[in-house]
Amino acid sequence: MKRQTKKILLIAAVALVIIVLAASLIMLLRKDSFGDNYFTRNKAIATVNGAKITKNEYAASLSNYYNNIDTYNMYALYYGYGEHYDTSTESGMHKLKQDILNNLIDSEVFIQMGKELGINLTAEELDAVAQSAKDALTNLKEQILESAKSSGSQTPETYAATMLANYFSNMGINQKTFLKRSEHSALSEAYAEKIREHFAAERNVSEAELKDIYAEYAKTYYEDAYVEGAYAQNASYMVQGYTDIPYLYIPEDFLFVQVIQNSDAEKANEILTEIKGGKEFEDYRTAEDNESAEGKAQAIMAIGENDSVFDSAVYTLAKDMNVGDVDMVQAVTKDSDGNDVNTYYIVKRAEGTTGLVPYEDVKSVIDSTLKNYAESNYYTEQMEAWRAKANIVIDDDAVQAFDPAA
Repeated sequence: MKRQTKKILLIAAVALVIIVLAASLIMLLRKDSFGDNYFTRNKAIATVNGAKITKNEYAASLSNYYNNIDTYNMYALYYGYGEHYDTSTESGMHKLKQDILNNLIDSEVFIQMGKELGINLTAEELDAVAQSAKDALTNLKEQILESAKSSGSQTPETYAATMLANYFSNMGINQKTFLKRSEHSALSEAYAEKIREHFAAERNVSEAELKDIYAEYAKTYYEDAYVEGAYAQNASYMVQGYTDIPYLYIPEDFLFVQVIQNSDAEKANEILTEIKGGKEFEDYRTAEDNESAEGKAQAIMAIGENDSVFDSAVYTLAKDMNVGDVDMVQAVTKDSDGNDVNTYYIVKRAEGTTGLVPYEDVKSVIDSTLKNYAESNYYTEQMEAWRAKANIVIDDDAVQAFDPAA
């Protein structure tokens, strides 16, 4: 009887093990929202000196970016943050995929490079890294709870817990993995900042170098990059307070003028008569009663035929004037309701030099930018050199095969 009981217990134990193994296998083979199971999601899509970047890390990063691409593209177009991707084209999607993977590779590169350079994080910095990961999880939970509340659920906390579990399941990760990845990202950012500081100190840009750096910087980012309208746009940004750096290149076909604008024909003619009667044009720039009113003269400005902060009529008038001449032109535009708006421009043709703006004229506002530019170039050179000697392996086919829109 005892032998029979032992046999039954053994069979039951074996059956339990089989059930557990079967259940585990089912869990391992369950696919996430990217179509991967445990085995495929943990395959390396790239390695950096042996450190693995998994297919799941790549898929999650790419999908998160792609699902918010309209917002990211808006920031790129209107504020200059990041890059604009046209994912409706094959080349645009290809570029996005490459950049997402490169960001993940760089995340690993910063950590390895920082350690190789002997850069150490303080206890406070390491605590901040750990806290950043915890904050990321807290923020995720709060977002999901808000979503549960807005859904009208009678038990939003319970519903949010289910939503969180489903989110992790769909992403093919768990809470522990989420925290680990968030901490890795924060650690990478901490090392990246230290590495930038390290190379900035190593580069040590001197005052004597700045003039030569300026010549290269202005030619690259202003002269060579010039497109019609860039000068006027920069001038507009200066007026709005977005920048204090003027456009550093003035095309050869530009003219130099001083302008007084007025919407009142009688007042504009009065000003023109006073100037032609001997009053200095510059008096209208400094007079107290013109500080914030119409009739205040602008500083000398460069204008192009199709690149000007003024109506094109100003350029048309000025091109046939001699330096020192003063004349007036009327321009008619439309307001938002389609009504005519008259503006009277009193124009004085002025002297000026085209080409690159002399360094001495902008030294006070450009030096910090030039220093950052030189340091940034040096930093980029050092990063590229480190990557070139590192053993970075990429599964290009797997990178391009993943479709975030699927």
